[in-house]
Amino acid sequence: MATNLDRATASSRSSLSSSNSSERPYSVTNPIKILRQLVINNIEHYQRAKGSYAERFYVAFCLIEQETDAVQPALESIEGIAPEFDFDPQVPGNGYRSLVKVVDSCINRLTQIARYISINRDGLLFRSSHYCKEIEAFGKVLSQLRVVLCYAQKLLGFSDLGQLFPDMTALEQIPQDMMLEIQALDRECFYGRCLGFQFCECVQQPVKGFVVALASYGRGYVNYKNSIPRAMSSLVHGSRYLTNPEARAKQVVSVTNHSNVEFCKAFWSITEGDVIAEMCNLMAGSVAINKLIQIQPHNFELEAVDGSEMVTIVPPCAHTGPAPVQIRLICFVEREGQAWLNDAGTPGTNNASEKKAPEQPPSPMSRGLLIHIHGGGFVAHTSKSHEIYLRSWARDLGVPIVSIDYSLAPEQPFPRAFEECFFAYAWAIKNAPYLGSTGERICLVGDSAGGNLATAVAMRAASYGIRPPDGIVPIYTPFRVHYIPSPSRMMSLLDPLLPIGILIRCLSAYAGVENEVLSDELAQAIIQKANEKLHRSQPPPPESDDSEEDNYEDDEDDDDLNENNTLPLEWDDSASVHTGSEQISVNGSVLSGHHGMSQADSPIMESVDMSKLDMGDVELATEHGVLSTTSAMSNHIMHGHNGSATHETIAVVDPCDIPRPSSPHIGANTNHHPSVFTSEAMHGDVDAHTDISLDSPEHHNTNKKPLLKDNLHLDLSSVGKGSKVRDEGVQSPSYVTSPIRRFKEVPIMKNSYMSPMIADDELLKGLPPVHIIACALDPLLDDSITFAKRLRALNTPVSLEVIDKLPHGFLNFSLVGKECKAASMVVVQHIMQILYGGHQSSDDEFTHLE
Repeated sequence: MATNLDRATASSRSSLSSSNSSERPYSVTNPIKILRQLVINNIEHYQRAKGSYAERFYVAFCLIEQETDAVQPALESIEGIAPEFDFDPQVPGNGYRSLVKVVDSCINRLTQIARYISINRDGLLFRSSHYCKEIEAFGKVLSQLRVVLCYAQKLLGFSDLGQLFPDMTALEQIPQDMMLEIQALDRECFYGRCLGFQFCECVQQPVKGFVVALASYGRGYVNYKNSIPRAMSSLVHGSRYLTNPEARAKQVVSVTNHSNVEFCKAFWSITEGDVIAEMCNLMAGSVAINKLIQIQPHNFELEAVDGSEMVTIVPPCAHTGPAPVQIRLICFVEREGQAWLNDAGTPGTNNASEKKAPEQPPSPMSRGLLIHIHGGGFVAHTSKSHEIYLRSWARDLGVPIVSIDYSLAPEQPFPRAFEECFFAYAWAIKNAPYLGSTGERICLVGDSAGGNLATAVAMRAASYGIRPPDGIVPIYTPFRVHYIPSPSRMMSLLDPLLPIGILIRCLSAYAGVENEVLSDELAQAIIQKANEKLHRSQPPPPESDDSEEDNYEDDEDDDDLNENNTLPLEWDDSASVHTGSEQISVNGSVLSGHHGMSQADSPIMESVDMSKLDMGDVELATEHGVLSTTSAMSNHIMHGHNGSATHETIAVVDPCDIPRPSSPHIGANTNHHPSVFTSEAMHGDVDAHTDISLDSPEHHNTNKKPLLKDNLHLDLSSVGKGSKVRDEGVQSPSYVTSPIRRFKEVPIMKNSYMSPMIADDELLKGLPPVHIIACALDPLLDDSITFAKRLRALNTPVSLEVIDKLPHGFLNFSLVGKECKAASMVVVQHIMQILYGGHQSSDDEFTHLE
């Protein structure tokens, strides 16, 4: 079976990497030349044609012709210099290449539409309304991409050749208004008819569904406080945003500009709901072990790698003091050492009488252990929402998987999540036998924000002298928690899964940076400056009797707009759900969260006197099946990090010593063993022995004056005449209500464990082999390229794989598209290289799969 898996993953890598390995230098001449020929053909036709759409077609094609003239020099310039920023010639990929690919995708799409129009424009079945709006939409996209390329060229002046990010000295020289101007660009065209055009076809429909859900949920989030009315509102408006791309685009831009972190939490937590989670689990398949384990705060010791001394590991303490840490254990088959999990039954019941004899003896312990840290922008998700691919990994890899549930920002900013992940990692390697693994090989994996935490944990393990993982696999990871401009991060302007507003707010929440709301006067001054410098003038729209139908296919969406052409959204604290400070009861005392504490002054890994914990009360609670002192401590974890109650049995582990279960696989160097008592979620009971799987008609107007091509012009001057790109322009000051300026003022932004990209050399030299997985169209691509270069310069083993045509978060789409599944198999292959040391795994590891 292992051989078959290797063949499958090799085939997956071949299909995904073929475009990279055999990639020929991109030439902008031929695609643009072909497009211009088709555009000129259509211009000549529609200049003589009659009809209500003829003039609109004519104007659209004339502007596209001028846009191609304007964009070609920038494309040629960036395309020529882009190879200088690659990690190496065998792995071509960086933000500049990605911007060229995005423009190339837009040009190819325009070519397809223009060719279809030139062939079918005189046919009786030709849908003039549809294709007119299509060609106009992609023309606007090309126009905005030209502006993005202009800013990308400016970035070249602030960084050295080969460096994707400016250094700190150059960063201080970048005009502060530059990033605000970028944020103020018109982005509606990217979320309407052209949504996801840059991705492969298999993910375009899932991405469209995601954006429709975002738009409809944002509508209900403001109007309703409770989840049920919000869900009903989402269902009502979902069909409108599905069929009306223009209204959807306006709503998405408004939501991503106005929303706060609490909205991100609420929306991303939809996948944590029982119905959606159960559907995903059914698609992913069942597993034998799927248990939540709650580790009580306690000190324990680990032997140093050099054997010189014992290293004391203390529980996480930042912000709110000691508190339990929750992990999820997933295993495809039950293995030796996991029997203690069966004792996690319902309190107050006779577990011995209910326990059923196993159908077959447990499998031997696995030699490997996979420790996973989930993504979610540091502010959302738990391990439950990532089961959709963790279950398949458990089947494909044949090892237990431990997924860590860490506290989320902004309630718990850095370093709380980092402390909890390190504590859970250390506990897992110490107690690997109880997790079904001998712990001979350990792989640490993290996606998105989890990749950042996984890298930081590995650095901390090396600095503490305890056993580091045998390898790390960070996947589409933000290695620098700082909104510094780079070519790939500029793609957040058009990315539907990681929009610029949400990206900035997630980074600031983890760093503890508060939002900065600019005055209307300053905001309008910045926007006006951007419009004057970068936007071209457009001729006034042709006077036509069918102007009403020019707006949208569905006129009822006009009620979404107020007098200022903006959505009536009021994203204030009253419309948000705040969880407040955590309060943790420890032996009668209460430790309240101090969110106003400076992060730089916050202690990391503060010592805890475990003598203050009344372990006798814990034993009494176990005996009577009732939680006492630990109930308050574990209340926030039992309800989940996103505030929603979980209905799963949680195995609670405290530091009391108990006799070691007899097993020849458990090493003798483990000095502390978990004792177990059970706790139930606050809502609902769960059987302890049940697997928890978790066009419109045309009108002729004879009064229209012919619009000649010579009357159209494109302003390419560095300082225009003050006219805006469109009448509606960019007017809402919300485009610049972000904490960009404050990032430079917070000292903790330079913390090595927050931003591994700028960590000290000694910390990075101690890292094990790092297998970085990046996406060519991900706004975080440059983070991976730059971090890989940094590790290579320090002689730290590093490999880089760039997946093409897939978005950020492709693992969550692994069940809906063959390309996403193939990319997931590439990740599995890298994990196998770490777990099996680059050698073929033995057949007995996979006998249960045959």
